Amino acid sequence: METSKPHILIVDDEMGPRESLKMILNPYYTVHVADRGSQAIEMLKEIPVDLVTVDLKMPGLTGINVLEKVKEHDPDIEAIIITGYGSLDTAIEGLRLGAFDYISKPFDVNHILSLVRRGLERRNAKARLRQVKSDFLSNVSHELRTPLSVVVGFVYLLLNQVIGKLSEEQQKILETVYRNSEELLELIDNVLWMTSLNVGDSSATIEQFNARDIVTETIKRYDKGIQEKGLTVNVEIADSGVAIVSDRSKVERVFQNVFNNAVKFTSQGSVTVRVQPSSDRRSVVFEVADTGTGIEENKIDTIF
Repeated sequence: METSKPHILIVDDEMGPRESLKMILNPYYTVHVADRGSQAIEMLKEIPVDLVTVDLKMPGLTGINVLEKVKEHDPDIEAIIITGYGSLDTAIEGLRLGAFDYISKPFDVNHILSLVRRGLERRNAKARLRQVKSDFLSNVSHELRTPLSVVVGFVYLLLNQVIGKLSEEQQKILETVYRNSEELLELIDNVLWMTSLNVGDSSATIEQFNARDIVTETIKRYDKGIQEKGLTVNVEIADSGVAIVSDRSKVERVFQNVFNNAVKFTSQGSVTVRVQPSSDRRSVVFEVADTGTGIEENKIDTIF
């Protein structure tokens, strides 16, 4: 079965160079063209682009602007800067933004073919490396989870004095072991979950449930840490409209991580949970606010 050709997007406001590039690349790749930056950005939403060639000097969005937008859309898309006007400094700026390489007009056919081939090879290499990392994380997490589950199970039996009576000091020590082991197990489960999401290997079980139950059970789960820090937990849940039809385990996991993060990074004060239907009443909005250290301002745009 023939594999699909890589998709190349040519962005250039000059017809001559744009059509020349198209003729050179067409026999080997699926080629798309855009005569302005704004058109190229729109095309990214519709086409699975693997590599772009970008003219630096264009009206409206410059080549540098386009390159920034491309990398925001997908950092793995490789980019080659093609220009007859830009200075070396401008080309270097493009490289700093993640361009693979640059070439000046008029360009050499063999050179541009070589650059495109190498750019696509680099993209494929990054994809393979990401898969290796994903497989490694998944395998290590599985190997860690099994013995850790046994540890948690036996500590639970000891804490409940199934095997024998405990002194007060032994009880406190085992409670610390149990709590930290559960946190580590939860961390491993999160790694496994994220790995499965990244490779698209995560099925969904759709059911109806109430957001109030998730909030109540989560607060109970982290009650020990809340009490130790002396935090106040305020809960504001709408009387109606908070029934959800979704995958409960996934919604619960996301909320647990956000709430646990709030508790973990709040040394004193309070954590407030608000749950209410959205304005169109088609979804439910969870909000977690705390008096902790907060997120650095320069990280807010990229945190999600």
